[in-house]
Amino acid sequence: MNKYYPIMLDIRGKKCKVIGGGKVAERKVIALLEHGAVVTVISPLITDKLAQLYREKKIALLDRKYIYGDLDGSYLVYAATDDRETNKICLNECREKGILLNVVDEGEMCDFIVPAKINRGHLNICISTDGKSPMLSRRIKERLERIFTEEYEEYLEILGEIRERVKREVASIDRRREIFYNLVYSDVFDRYLTGEDVNLKEELYSIYLSNFKLQGVDSDGEKRNNSGKSGE
Repeated sequence: MNKYYPIMLDIRGKKCKVIGGGKVAERKVIALLEHGAVVTVISPLITDKLAQLYREKKIALLDRKYIYGDLDGSYLVYAATDDRETNKICLNECREKGILLNVVDEGEMCDFIVPAKINRGHLNICISTDGKSPMLSRRIKERLERIFTEEYEEYLEILGEIRERVKREVASIDRRREIFYNLVYSDVFDRYLTGEDVNLKEELYSIYLSNFKLQGVDSDGEKRNNSGKSGE
């Protein structure tokens, strides 16, 4: 069994193809679209949902069986068919052209696998057993979903907003790290999760500004003089 190297890919604007038109292919297509891929489906038969996506011009469609050469220019390919011969031809084309390939339920034919994933806005938690036990990945995911609740999306958005401000306003890398530490390791979010009446954004900004005052900055974020430098 392969031991996969964990990585997250930016597929925005990348050409991705899905061979097959069933429910599994549908799930792959939807996930690719959610992450900004340019998707083409190759299959003579497709689900109602895929047909709708085609009518809405969200995907392209080759209304026939896959043939060698269909994958030219692709960045990533899913083969979601139960036709082993088709999968072999697809594998050969991807190998020859350096295209990333995932053959559904055929781990030895995959360049990559898709882990179980928890998504909370920009927070992505991925769980993989390197294909040893997808069901265990699912069980772990269910447990983590109870820990990393929907509130993390709001929390991360605020932290990201503050981080951009810190990068503009605090020149010292060491001071930035100290501010980030104080934000993330404060008890504000824990209190928020337990139902305490906490204005999350206001409290987190208060932590930042209380640290920022130490550098000669007023509570509105404006420097009191022009002697200090700002930097990334």
